[in-house]
Amino acid sequence: MEPSHLFELAIVMVMAIIALHYAAHRLKLPPSLALLTGGAALAFTPGLPAITVDPGLVLVIFLPPLLLDGAWTIPVARLRRHRLGVAWLAIGGVIFTTLVVAYATHLLFPALPWAACAALGAIVAPPDAVAARAVLERVTLPRRLQILLEGESLLNDASGLVLFRFAVAAGVTGAFNPVQAVASFFVLAIGGALVGAVVGYAWVKLVRRLGDEYLIIAATTLLAWMSYLPVSYTHLTLPTICSV
Repeated sequence: MEPSHLFELAIVMVMAIIALHYAAHRLKLPPSLALLTGGAALAFTPGLPAITVDPGLVLVIFLPPLLLDGAWTIPVARLRRHRLGVAWLAIGGVIFTTLVVAYATHLLFPALPWAACAALGAIVAPPDAVAARAVLERVTLPRRLQILLEGESLLNDASGLVLFRFAVAAGVTGAFNPVQAVASFFVLAIGGALVGAVVGYAWVKLVRRLGDEYLIIAATTLLAWMSYLPVSYTHLTLPTICSV
């Protein structure tokens, strides 16, 4: 596909997203449900060209702003108060869901290797932060349950990414090292928290000096990628770190 045609298709997709979001608002439905339904309909629309995008590029482009949007309005004091429950869900819940999905997939497709089943489970186990918030905005839940669900949806990506990476590695090499998996998880979790704290502190200092709302908006937009990219670069060195 020519670059100009790809750009035109991207504009049409943005218009479709706006229309679906508006329809969901009018029908009082979660926007994520409307977007999923519209995306599935577009996928089966005849005549549309096939577009192949690098999954890693999609992850870098969309995941940081989605997580920033979900974390922007979460009450930090309540999140700290229920941090143990959130941690249990973000780690234990993701592991449990991965195992259940892997077992169910293996029952349905016995010829599929266990590593592939585990990779599928790791993909679907972490719920999306934006989707969780969109659903919770339309229901009345106890505050403790709401913060548990919102906090878990923000912090479960580390568990899901580690499980997925080691499931793929097990499928390729035929071996799985649980000690290395646990070490990688703690390196990702602690390292990500440290990078986020440093970037957040620098961002607060920067915003206080900018003094212009347009520059503040631009700096806030870049904040998601400034905190994500350093962790993604160090992520490449994790297997070496954990094997030492």
